[in-house]
Amino acid sequence: MRAESFINSYCCAPNLMGLCLKRCILAFLVLFILGGCSHQYTPNASTFALESIPEFSTAKSITLRNTQSSTNEVLFGANMGHKFYGNYQEWTNTAIEITRRELIERGMDVTSDSQKSLNLSIESAKGTFGTWVVLCEITLKAETSEGYIKTYLGENRSPEGLFRAADGAIMRAVAEMLRDNEIVEYLKK
Repeated sequence: MRAESFINSYCCAPNLMGLCLKRCILAFLVLFILGGCSHQYTPNASTFALESIPEFSTAKSITLRNTQSSTNEVLFGANMGHKFYGNYQEWTNTAIEITRRELIERGMDVTSDSQKSLNLSIESAKGTFGTWVVLCEITLKAETSEGYIKTYLGENRSPEGLFRAADGAIMRAVAEMLRDNEIVEYLKK
């Protein structure tokens, strides 16, 4: 049954217009709540400064590649009829932007044609709603051109909502990667 015909048949008796208005408003609210809303989000690379990582510098060059092939919108959180979707390929671009910024700051030349590469892919994201804070967990996979592969967990809690929690989770996943001694040594040689 379409929403319009439901509202007309349920709400409006011809001689009860005041009651009709109240029933229409109630029916609309019920349909709105049951219908829910969906939101699409791509984390922002500039929300947070990177957490402390070991200091290193290098004049080497590297290519950063997005190896997340899926462009599907994936459900990563739900709360009270609201559904939150993200595109892991776009999320990986955010992780690459954070990584690029940090490597350039340490003297590395990030190019599109270096023999040395770091392949990144956001593999999963999950938002969990609590009473006062939202938790977001991100899994970031990194692979060097020498074959070293590792997955990093970025976890962030925020009282300001799921989007801010997701921004911080990606930043923390990148920070975990740049704390990995194998990755740092690979970047320096």
